[in-house]
Order: sequence, then structure tokens, then C-alpha cells
Amino acid sequence: MNLYSKSKNKITMVRPSKFSSVHHYDHPLSSVMQFDSEIDSSSSQNDKKPNGKTNSIDVTTTWNGLDPLSVALSSSSAENQIVNDGDDGNISKTFGKTKMVYIGNDFNHWQSFRMKILNKFNTVEKLTIRSSFQFDKGTLSTPNVSQKVRTRLEQLDELEEGSINEMHDLSQQEYIKRIDEMNLAIKNAWDSDQRVKALKIAIQCSKQLSTINAIHFYPSKFVLITDILDNFGELVLDRIEKKKKIPNSQTDDSKETCLNWFYKISSIRELLPRFYIECSVLQIYRFLFQSPSSTENHQHREEYERILLRLTRMTRGIGDPLIAIYCRVYLCRVAIKLLPESKKIFLQNIYDIIDNVDQLTCSYVRNCLTTQNIGYPLYYSLFNPAMNWIFNCLFYKGVNYDNVLKYFCNKIEFFKNTSCSAFVLSSMITSFPTEFIGQNLSNLVTLIKNIYHHHSQIEDQRDLKDCAYPKYLLIKCIGESLVREDDFMEKYSIDENLLFIDLWSLSSQNNVEQQSRQEFLCCLETCWSEIIAKYCSVDFINKLLGDIIKNVNNHEPYDNLQQLLQILQKIIINGSKRISCEQFFSMNNLLPYLDLFHKESIKIDACKLIVTYYNQNCSIINDDDDDCLMVVNDQPDPVILNAMQYLCKLIHDSIDSLTLEDDKRQISTLIIGFIRRISCKQQQDLEARLNFYIESRANFSNLDPVLNFIVQQVNTLAMDAHCLVNGRHTKKTLSFVNACMAFSYITIPSMYDIYSRLQLYLSSSHVALMNGCLPQTDSFIKLTITLIRQLPPYQEYLDGKFYSNDEFLYTYSSQLLSTLIVVPDNPELGILYLFKGLYNVLKEYRFETNSNYKLLIWINMSKYLATCSKDNYPYHIERIDSNDTLYAQDEEFLKEIETYFDIIFQESLDMFKKSQYNLDIKQQLNIALDFIILIINFDNIQKMSHVINQLWNWTCKTLTKHQFHCFDQKMKSIYNYLGKTFDLQLKAN
Repeated sequence: MNLYSKSKNKITMVRPSKFSSVHHYDHPLSSVMQFDSEIDSSSSQNDKKPNGKTNSIDVTTTWNGLDPLSVALSSSSAENQIVNDGDDGNISKTFGKTKMVYIGNDFNHWQSFRMKILNKFNTVEKLTIRSSFQFDKGTLSTPNVSQKVRTRLEQLDELEEGSINEMHDLSQQEYIKRIDEMNLAIKNAWDSDQRVKALKIAIQCSKQLSTINAIHFYPSKFVLITDILDNFGELVLDRIEKKKKIPNSQTDDSKETCLNWFYKISSIRELLPRFYIECSVLQIYRFLFQSPSSTENHQHREEYERILLRLTRMTRGIGDPLIAIYCRVYLCRVAIKLLPESKKIFLQNIYDIIDNVDQLTCSYVRNCLTTQNIGYPLYYSLFNPAMNWIFNCLFYKGVNYDNVLKYFCNKIEFFKNTSCSAFVLSSMITSFPTEFIGQNLSNLVTLIKNIYHHHSQIEDQRDLKDCAYPKYLLIKCIGESLVREDDFMEKYSIDENLLFIDLWSLSSQNNVEQQSRQEFLCCLETCWSEIIAKYCSVDFINKLLGDIIKNVNNHEPYDNLQQLLQILQKIIINGSKRISCEQFFSMNNLLPYLDLFHKESIKIDACKLIVTYYNQNCSIINDDDDDCLMVVNDQPDPVILNAMQYLCKLIHDSIDSLTLEDDKRQISTLIIGFIRRISCKQQQDLEARLNFYIESRANFSNLDPVLNFIVQQVNTLAMDAHCLVNGRHTKKTLSFVNACMAFSYITIPSMYDIYSRLQLYLSSSHVALMNGCLPQTDSFIKLTITLIRQLPPYQEYLDGKFYSNDEFLYTYSSQLLSTLIVVPDNPELGILYLFKGLYNVLKEYRFETNSNYKLLIWINMSKYLATCSKDNYPYHIERIDSNDTLYAQDEEFLKEIETYFDIIFQESLDMFKKSQYNLDIKQQLNIALDFIILIINFDNIQKMSHVINQLWNWTCKTLTKHQFHCFDQKMKSIYNYLGKTFDLQLKAN
């Protein structure tokens, strides 16, 4: 009977005309075992007859399937059924090796599922524990090891029939604490040799899984309870393994103990605890096998398989679908340990789940959900971890995925509500490999359409329509699977119309508008925005943004703005490799999309995304270099320019007093990147660049780094004009340069950072001087000298510590003095008026105590004066007459220089004498030689010969003492020069 036929590209479902009837003898609800005779104490775990044989046990059962009791007690004596022919440890080793070989590192183990379940399924509802277990009752009593088996079974009856205690209004943490107490009680009872008590507690734990109050917490409750059952099973296994290690004469005792455990389990009346307890100890069944020879190994696997299939059929008797499916999860957990290569177990569980899909819409389930105010979408989500685990076990290593899909397709039209079955298909798609989905995408799309087409035909059954599995989850699962592989469209030859028209169009087909909006955006956020950005045209992306805008604006304001931001981010990141800036900004729905972000902080994040995209993908420059790699003569696209200015202005205006410095730096970097790229596009149009900088200054006035960059760009613009005319300005170009200098002169004072202002004033003075703008040069240097007066003694660095500004001032004053050499004096203001102003400011500056930088600055000023006394300066600016040309060795000029040199040089000598204890020997030697060279350069040897003698003698003595050879060349040069002039004095010394 073929229920499934597959043509080349199409799945068809065929209704079977007739089913053959099969009579079943092994009903899953049949009682497992009834004890009719008293079990003698000799069958207990510690009592044994001398001949090693157990007493006969009369057992009757209505169960014809293979289970431990049927195998062990089908004859009159357990001894006749189970014969000790060898070491049972070989079986354990054999099955262990099989598992180790079959299960590899690529298997997704239960531990990962466990953590996801515990993290996802939590509750704030109050929980209840219904149990006869007494919490916090102190120490445990000592057992009577001579009790008979029936007495122990009566203890189990007392537990099941005794008083039941309920603990209400427990929080989730309190509930977990009580469960942990039960786990600890099992261990304590076991350590105290109270095996029956431990079993009782394990039964009570498993009974917790029979209730679904606080249904959203049920998956986590399942994990917590089965952890306890796993521990209980390990305790039982460990005890029996210890028995089998006793010499061979004791081997029967381990088997008898194993049987004894199954006797106890079979007496549990309720199906659910009997199922869970048997699964937890099922691994001890191997001790009932005969010796595993190579020919019998296959039979043992078959026996395990039959046992697991029997347990699978037992789950059919559990009425609640949620409880039943998690029973199957635990069964599959056991099966993957015992028979991982046997797919029959997992396949049968999947088939049973598919066969019983209609149970999810029965009145019992609907009433439960109504009572707890739970909708079906949330209810279906509780099944996902269970289905994913079973499929994970089934599809591991070489399973024919077609068979599972065929079975599902053949069953669909027999369901009352086909859309309920979609939760199985959803987990199936999640577990399918991308290759299978890509090759069968057309069939899957047809299948989804058929499922929901049949669902739409349901009339006058509102309750069934509300039970539908959300269609968007199927579309999302397909997208998540496809996006796992790069270039899946080409790999599997997927038709764009099939993917983006037939399948994607299903995402917005929903009767409930508010729900449709959430589902539509959920699909986009997870994967479909990435797929569309990678493979669709700009027009399709623009249409998608328009659909989102329409979908969101047609309802009340949408609060999940992070979802909209994620969609935009994925479109930008994945579309940047194939969409140009012009195409991206040509989308007329881009800026309206930003209006959806009614929360300013998220809207700013969206603007940052777009600006970052522009800076990364519209780059025509090397970010490590301020120079353009290529000259672009075309003007920037006005649409892009206006859009980017608008976005950058929004980002800039978001800054307030609470904005962090890191955020300011990030925003500054984005805006600077935008300005740099526009500057390169306007490389040849100097006036357009200046106008753009003027507009940018108005838009971004709150960010010092941006203003700093703009001033530097304007200075560069002036130098571009200088290069354009080769330094020979026309009236027009000179006016343009003056405008640039005026821009810098106005902009720099608006900056807050004093260090940036100092550097910009100095660099602007250089540009003005190069272009022959002497009044502007004087103005910039005057502002520089005035600003030094405001320089604080300390500055705070990024590490939060304060450091002295002495070193900065030393470096900066050196640059300024180098500039003053070529700056001509203004005749109206006197000789060296700029230097005198600098000297007065530096005298007033508060240097750090014991700082050596003041001495170094004074030496630099002496060097400056020595240079100014020369008739020809070492460097000049083209077409600029410096003081050497203006004064031409004028006596008044030289006298003024000499006066200041004597003052500053003497102050330097005094500082040197006072600061010797703060300098090391090499520093002292270096400064002493600098003093001698200064006197030589100033050509004042006769007047200061006594100073030269003192410094020279001290230097020679110190070098002789410390044997420093690094000064030999400098000493030799000085000696050669002075020896010609003062030969006698030097020789005498």
C-alpha cells in the first residue's frame, strides 16, 4: 500500500482505499505484573541459598510483550530461564564500544538541549508539589535487611495509597530547592542501605511529571526530574556492577538483584512513574543476558530493541500530549545510550507523534489552555525541544529523510486540522540538512500551501482555527536552514520566484492584522532580511522597506524597535557587497523607514548604521592617509549629500551633557569619515569645498574633533590653492586664501579643548605665512602666546591620572620658536615683539617644582636669539623677507638681541646650578656643552670666557671620572674651535 508517491518535483498525497486489520495482543495499558505468591526472604538482595539457586516464584501476567518479568518468570524458576554462562561485564564493554564508535563529536548531545530548555522555559507563576515525601525530616532510620520482598512491595503500596501532602504557592526557586531536597534524600537513603525508600522517592519525583500546572514550566520541570531519575539509575547500576565484580560464585546474586529491581518496578500501579523508573534503570537489563558470544551479540541488541519498542507503545496510553511527548524524549535519551544505531526506536516514536496529532486539539487540551490562559502558539513552543531532540537522534548518520517526509504527507489529509501537524513539519525542517531543503524546496512550499489551504476550508469551527500552528514559523525555519550555507541559490539551483514570491508571500497572509505584523517582522529579523539583501534587487529591498512601513503604520505604534533595527542592520551588512551607494540611497523608503523609530536612542543607532555603511562602502580614500588616492571631478550626488548631512545632523544633535566620551568619539569618527569622503569628491572645486566646510561647521559645532578636522581641511584647502598657482597668488586666489584664514580664525576659538586650539593656531599661522598673509600670521601667533597663559599646569589623561604640562609646553614652545625665526617683525610694534611676549608669558607660567623643562625652554630661547643674531638665517619662506633681510644687521636690532640673550643666558646658568641634583651626569654634561656652543654661536666668547673656562674644566673633569665616550666628538669639535682663539688658556687648563 503506497501512501506516498513522488514525481520529479512534486509530492502527492494518496488516500488509502483500505487498511488491513492487525490484531494486537500487547495493549499498552495492560498491567505488567501481578504477584500471587509470597516472595521468600531468600530472594532478597542479601540472602542466598548455599547452592546459589533462588526459590521458585509463581507469577501471572497479562502482558505478552517482551519485558524483564516475562523473560525471567515465564518458567517456574528464574534459574531455568537465566543461566550464568560467563562474565556479564563483557556485555557492558561490547555495548559501550558500539556506542563510542557510532556516536561521534558531531552529535548534538542532550546537555546542549538541557541548557537551552532551562534558560528558556521559566515561570513566575506559583507552583505546587503533590507528594507523600516528607521534606526536612532529619536523619533516616536503619533498615531491616531481613524483610521479605512482599513486605517491600507493601511499602510501595503504602507510599502510593498513603496520605498525600501538597505544598502550594512555591516560587520557581523554591520548587527547584524542594526537588533538590528529594534528590539529596535519594542519595542519603541509598547510602543508608534504604533501597526501597530511595525507590519511593524516585517514584514521587516521577509523579511530578503527571501534572501540567504552570504549563510553560513543564519542559524545565522535566529536565530537573529526569536528572534525579538519571542519578537514581546510576546508583542502581553502580550497585549491581559492584556485585558482578565479586568472584564467579556470586554472579547469580547480581542477576537476582537485577530481577528484584524489575519486580519492584512492575508493582508500581500508575503508568507514568512505572515508565520513568523502568527507563531510568533499563541499562541494568544487560545483566540478565546470557554470555555475549560473537553470534549472540546481535540477539542482545534485538532484545533491547524489543524492550524499547514495548516502552514506546506504553506511551500511547498517556492521554496528555505534552506529557506523552516528553516521555518519548526520555525514552529516546535512554535509547541513544543503549542502541544509538537503531533508528527503528526513534522512527516509531516520530510515527506515533504524527498519528496522534489530533490529540492536540481535543477538548481536554483546549480546556487546559483556557484555564491557564495559554494560547496555542505558546503551547506548540513547548513541543519544539522534544521534537528537535527526537529528530536529532533519528537523523544522526545516514537516515533517509524522504521516508519521514513521505509518512507525514500521507497522514496529513486524515487530520481534523491539518495546520496542527505543522509543528511536526517545523521541527522536521529544522533538523533537515540545508542540502535536502534546497533540493526539495518546491515540494516543501507546496506542502505548506496544502496544509494551510485545508485549514482555511474549516467552516464554523472557530476553536479549530485558533489551534493553527503559526505559518510564519515554517517560513522562518526554512529561511534559517537556507541561510546556514553561502550561495545556496546557486548550489541548489533555487528559483528566485519560488523563494521570494511563492514562499515569502506566505509570511504576510494572516487574518489577524496585529499578529500578522509581529509574525512578518519576526521572519525578517531572524533570517529573511539577510536572504533578501543577499539575493534580491534594490527595487525588491525598497519594496520590502515600504511593506514594513505600511505594516507598522497601519496599527498602533510598534514597540519592538530593536527588531526593526536588526532588520535594517542585516539589510545593510549583507547588501553592502553588491549594492552601490547610489543604489542604496536611491531607495525612497529608506528615510521614511527611520521615522518608524519613535524612540530617539534607537533612531540614532539606525542613523549610525547608515553612516557607517556610507563610510565603509563609498570610500575613495585610504583611511590611513589624509590624501585622496584618486581625484574625483564629479560633484557628489545631491541626494546622497543631503541624506548624509541629515543623518549626521541627527546623530550630532543627540549629544547632551549625559553623553559618554566614548560615544562622542564614535560620533566624531563617523562624521569625520563623511566629511573626508565628500571632500575628496569635491577635490577640484575649491569654493564648493569651502562652502561645504562652512555648512559642516554650523551643523557639527558641538564636537571638538569634528571642528578640529574641519579647520585642518580648510588649511589644506588654502595650501591646495597655493599649489594651484605655484605660490603666486592672483587677486582671486588671495581673496580665497584670506577667506580660509578667516574661517580658521573664527572657528578655532569655539573649540573647548585648549590643546587642540594651540596646535591649530600654530598650524594656521604656518599656512598664512606660506601664502604671504602676514597680518593673519601675526594674529594667529598673538592668539597662541595669549592662550599659553591659560594653559593649566596639569592635564588629565585617559587613565584618569593627572600629568604635568611642562613637557607639552617644552615641545610646543620649540615649534613656536622655530616658526618665529622666519616670521618678520611688524615695524609698528617694535623689535622681536612676538618673542618678548612669549618670554613674558613663559616667565609667569607655573612650572612643576624641580622640573628640568623650564631650563630646557630657556636654553631654546637662547638658541633662538643666537640664530637671530646671524646675518643669514638657516631657512626661509619663499617670497617672505625674514628679520635677517629686514634689519640687515642693524645695531639697534643686534643690541636688543644681546640684551635679552644676556638676561636669558644668565637665568639659564642659575637654573642649571640649582637643578644639578635633579639631573643625571649625562644630562648635566650635555647641557654644559650646549652652553659652550651657545656662547660660540652668539659670538660672545671674549665677554664670557670665564664661563667657558668653568664649564670646560668641569666637563673635562667629569668625563675623566666617568669615562663617557659619547661626548668625545662634540668635545673635540669645541676644543678645535676654541683652541684657535684661546690657545693659551685652553692649553694652560
